[in-house]
Amino acid sequence: MYSTVDSIEKLVAVAGDLAETKIELLKLKAAGKVSASLSSLVAVIMILVFSGAALTVISFGFAYLIGSKLDNLSYGFFIIGGVYALAGLLIYVNRKKWVQAPLSNMFIDKIVR
Repeated sequence: MYSTVDSIEKLVAVAGDLAETKIELLKLKAAGKVSASLSSLVAVIMILVFSGAALTVISFGFAYLIGSKLDNLSYGFFIIGGVYALAGLLIYVNRKKWVQAPLSNMFIDKIVR
C-alpha cells in the first residue's frame, strides 16, 4: 500500500507536469495569435502595395486625359496632384476614426480570439 509520502510525491509530480503543460499551451496559443496577426499585417501590406501600383497607373491615365482635354499636360498632373492633396488632408484630419481605430480593433480582435 502507498504511504502518504508517496501519494504527496505523486501529486506534486502530477501538479508539476500540469504546470509545464499549461505553460506550453500558453506559448502555443501566443505563437498562434502572433502568427495570425502577422499574416493579417502582411496581407494588408500586399493589398496596399498592389492597390497603390494600380492607383498610380490610373492616376497617370487621368492626368494625361485631363491634360489633353485642357491642351496642357502639366495642368492635368497639377489637378490630379491637388485631388490627392485634398484626399490626404481629409484622411489626415480623420485618421483616428478611419485608420487608427479600425487597425487597432483588427489587431486586438486577432489577439483576443
